[in-house]
Amino acid sequence: MLTPVTQEWLQMLSLYGWIWIIPIVERLFPLNKQPFVRSGMINDLIHTYHRLHLHSMLNAAFVAWLVTYAQQHAGQGAYLQGSLANMHWGWSFFALLLMGHVTFYVAHYYSHKIPLLWQFHRVHHSSLTLDSFSTSRFHVIDKALFAAPYLMLVTYFQPDPALIFLYISFRDFWGRYGHGNIKDAHWLGYIVSNPKFHRWHHSNHPEAIDKNFSGEFNFMDYMFGTAYYPKERVPDNFGETGYSNNIIVQHYRPFVDIYNIAKKDGVMALLRKPKPKPVQNYQAAQE
Repeated sequence: MLTPVTQEWLQMLSLYGWIWIIPIVERLFPLNKQPFVRSGMINDLIHTYHRLHLHSMLNAAFVAWLVTYAQQHAGQGAYLQGSLANMHWGWSFFALLLMGHVTFYVAHYYSHKIPLLWQFHRVHHSSLTLDSFSTSRFHVIDKALFAAPYLMLVTYFQPDPALIFLYISFRDFWGRYGHGNIKDAHWLGYIVSNPKFHRWHHSNHPEAIDKNFSGEFNFMDYMFGTAYYPKERVPDNFGETGYSNNIIVQHYRPFVDIYNIAKKDGVMALLRKPKPKPVQNYQAAQE
């Protein structure tokens, strides 16, 4: 479906296009007044461009296992295995969007609800300034866990690889756009996870804690009561003061915090959140 030239252009946009095009749009149509150069910016660029993508290695190993399993059990799978292999590209792409949205929402929801997973996802929420550069700030385990459910479905239903590539390119663009400091029409936030809608998810405002989990489209947030999208307000307080902007620290600190929680409160404290109490900031709500 996609020519090699088209795939190369999409790859160039993912690696070098969106991350520099969207910041220009941020300066032209800002949602909040905030500096372009800010603390942690170099760290986030390292997250984007460093070549030791451990999450990709983890995902590659997982996919290799899934593919091997699928080949060894060809024709022996449950209902609908491989059903996207020969389906019209339009329906296949719709299925990819739906699978991507559902798996992202579920993984995202539980990364906030389970303290063990939160310690890894906390890295993504640590930036004090939310912009398109902060999109890449992820712990490798967090990123791999987000991808695993989607990879399982893709391996099972076996859509055209070109469509998967197209969807990943679309998701990469939307991630940059959704985290961007961009002012757009308010009504878009009732359909898609636009910058204003997603900024509430990252905010420290108590009323918005554990809200707006959607990736691209946000119908599941409205279905399950996790949407928070006031019309007249814009969030302006993000991140966690004191959390390191060093990519190395960001990758070992979650393990230290997990150990300390287990030592202090027991292993079960990593599997369930305590009953909610009145809080003043986002991090207090997670702990």
